[in-house]
Amino acid sequence: MPKPAKSTLRGHLDLLDPVTWVAGPQGFISGAVASGGMQLDWKTLGLMIIGSILVGPLLIGFSQSINDFFDRELDAINEPTRPIPAGLVTLRGAILNFTVIAILAIISAVLLGLLGGQNPGFIILVTILGLILGAMYSIPPFEFKRNGITGPLSVGIGYNLMTWMTGNMVFSDFKIEIFVVALVNAFVAAGLLVLNDLKSIEGDKKLGLRTLPVMLGVKKALWVSYIYIDLSQAAYAVYLAAIGHYWIALIQVVALVFQFLAQRPLYLNPTHKQYKKYLLTGNGLIAVVVFISALSFGGYDPFRTW
Repeated sequence: MPKPAKSTLRGHLDLLDPVTWVAGPQGFISGAVASGGMQLDWKTLGLMIIGSILVGPLLIGFSQSINDFFDRELDAINEPTRPIPAGLVTLRGAILNFTVIAILAIISAVLLGLLGGQNPGFIILVTILGLILGAMYSIPPFEFKRNGITGPLSVGIGYNLMTWMTGNMVFSDFKIEIFVVALVNAFVAAGLLVLNDLKSIEGDKKLGLRTLPVMLGVKKALWVSYIYIDLSQAAYAVYLAAIGHYWIALIQVVALVFQFLAQRPLYLNPTHKQYKKYLLTGNGLIAVVVFISALSFGGYDPFRTW
């Protein structure tokens, strides 16, 4: 019996996993603000809307959709309500889903260039690389998600580094300071993803996923995560001081101290509950540092001299 059209449409939307879209537009908008090239006009608004759709619903949606396609057998056991095992979307429909989304992503990148994006070639190239990265995350034999190193790093690069730089390059030429803060965000995100794997060690072992907690054990995986998070922030503090942003560097040092204080309880009691507490207590100042950095790099008073 054919599925109702409403159910089919909902299934196609669920393949794109809308709850995951937020990180993309956040990075794009941050990069755009840090570029200093935004204006209060309709053109800027149009570029912001198209760019946010590109890095969120399209690029992140593509990676989620193709991941569902290759995870369909596992989902049939672990998440039978997902669109493919639930019968809301056929295999042919799923292939059509991520193919159409990929085409729309490239069209959106071209449109950004036609509407006046500063570096259309870069935008199109990053879009294509983002699609390739999203595919390699799930497609055998690459399957970056199955490895504790390539999985978190590919997500950090795709969701943070690429989105920030797209926002930068739509509104201005390349700015090294934006690249640096985007890279720091990518490493912090990778570290947090390693921590998130603590909640599913047993399940990951059964599924053959080589996450860092599975390969190294909990304590060593925590050390790797902390190295990602802490060294990147320490390096960023040094970089900020070197280019004259002393106040932001000081805030970054304070944020790093809060990280240390929050990481110790998690190391002593590495549970998912403690991880959620760590997110609340240890990461607030990181967001503040990133926000102020974007305003300062963009030349907005009073933060430009911070």
